[in-house]
Amino acid sequence: LPAMGLTLQAVVAACAAAGNALVGLVLWQRDVQGWRARQHDSPALLFDPVTRLHSGSSLVRKLILAQRRRTRTRREGAVLAAMVFDVESVTVQIGTGGVNEMFIAIANRIQRQVGVVNPVGRYYDRCFICLIETIQSPASLRTLGLRVAGSLRRPIEVNTAHGERVQVRADIGVGVVHLPRGHAQIEDILHDAQRMAEAARGMRSGAAILDTATGEVVPVERANLGSRRRPGTKHQASGHVRAMRN
Repeated sequence: LPAMGLTLQAVVAACAAAGNALVGLVLWQRDVQGWRARQHDSPALLFDPVTRLHSGSSLVRKLILAQRRRTRTRREGAVLAAMVFDVESVTVQIGTGGVNEMFIAIANRIQRQVGVVNPVGRYYDRCFICLIETIQSPASLRTLGLRVAGSLRRPIEVNTAHGERVQVRADIGVGVVHLPRGHAQIEDILHDAQRMAEAARGMRSGAAILDTATGEVVPVERANLGSRRRPGTKHQASGHVRAMRN
């Protein structure tokens, strides 16, 4: 019996050692795969070569991570799409180099308006996407959309293929999508943002958003986005007035 006990202990010890070895192998393989994935994420793939903004794939990853955080924090945010139209006719006028200068200027203006903390990317050649991870209230999107659209519609000074310095006005529409608390599919968000930008092209302000009250795409200045005050502000203010009166 003692011999059988020793044998059993040896078998158990061998099984435990084999299990630990298997776990170690799995963890090692996972680390190797992660390292290989990071090696593939070279700077050339993470950033657009012309504007130096985030590339489309890099931006989508940031959106995915932001949506995961949103499910935990329950914060509201927004996505902006700025689409440039009729690029072909502009290329005929100023050449490819001039168009690239125009795209660089557009990228810089978007980043300046939304702030450096909010990532901006070139989703594809004529579409720029910006993630606003946290907003104070949906009503703040009205000012943001108008500010970005107004900045992008100002003349842009570029060099033509013949070396002349000229001003061009980009044909641009800005789409604004409100990200409420909770989860939404990235594909739907990006599709809606581009749809708003296309609609904004024909609007006077150049910025469009979905009016949640009517379900229609409207200019941001006409959208029913509610008050700028946070929930509870009105109640707190009324209580403060009553206290002063007492």
